Amino acid sequence: MWYRAMLKWLLWPGVAMMVTASLTSFAFSWRSVLAAIRPRRSTDAPQGPEVAEAPLVNADEVPRRWFVRGLVVALLLAVFCQWQFYDIAIWIGTLGVLMTFLLAVVAARVSGETGLTPVGAMGKVTQLMFGVLAPGQAAANLMAANVTGGASSQAADLLHDMKTGLLIGASQRLQALAQVFGVMAGSLAGSAAYLILIPDPAAMLLTPQWPAPAVAAWKAVAEIFAIGLDAMPTGAIEAMIVGGVVGIISGVAEKTLPKTVVRYLPSGAAVGLAFTIPGYYPISLCIGGLAAVLATRYARDWADRLLIVLAAGVVAGESLTGVALAIHKVVAG
Repeated sequence: MWYRAMLKWLLWPGVAMMVTASLTSFAFSWRSVLAAIRPRRSTDAPQGPEVAEAPLVNADEVPRRWFVRGLVVALLLAVFCQWQFYDIAIWIGTLGVLMTFLLAVVAARVSGETGLTPVGAMGKVTQLMFGVLAPGQAAANLMAANVTGGASSQAADLLHDMKTGLLIGASQRLQALAQVFGVMAGSLAGSAAYLILIPDPAAMLLTPQWPAPAVAAWKAVAEIFAIGLDAMPTGAIEAMIVGGVVGIISGVAEKTLPKTVVRYLPSGAAVGLAFTIPGYYPISLCIGGLAAVLATRYARDWADRLLIVLAAGVVAGESLTGVALAIHKVVAG
């Protein structure tokens, strides 16, 4: 019991550490960000005023107009659905969607370093913000945070797919199209599977059969902010400040210290994530990391060939077993 209560308190400094560490590292990369969004020019073509001003065209890249139009459509649909179905003010819905960009940076960084996408933790950032801006509005607090946290975490997951595709030489444009259709199909299939497994969420969730720890955390935070910021756990605000400062120091150290030193420093984003998830996750990651270090040190050739494949098999096997057991309980019960 004491661990569960402590985990709810540790959520806040952990989230602060993840956010500040990731955004600090992101701030050091502002030149790369500007270069990525600025139209590129050809440097190989012959010099001349007409040629110098011609944009570099790559038929495999995703056209910028796709991104802009998709962004506008997603913004309008997300805001409209929040307003129509949950009576969330348009300005709150718009602000929540716009926050997705910054939280997507954080989620992508943490997911890239640890392999875990902190969807629940990211949602707590917007829950905190909307708890201040719109106290007493549980629906606005929960659903706006869900849009932001969910979208940012999915962006991080899709980056894993995109990176894998690039490594094997897949087309960027075709990958983007496949992801769009995959998102639509996955949304329908995922919703259907959820309704089959949990037809009555109000009665089935937060029970021994379906403990749903992430749901419990979202519910607890929404209830806290339904009555304002003063309902946060004692010392949580001070802990967030400390965690935020530690995250900033971690981000600055990562970008300024020599690489020979940085390789021995813990990642602020990864440490913050460990604060927000059940203990068996970071303990398992630690055991797996130590095993990988030993394997790489004493069996380098074997590790280079089989270590990632072996780890992927363990992850997939455990996940599929969990799904199979859940389906068996539903069918048998």
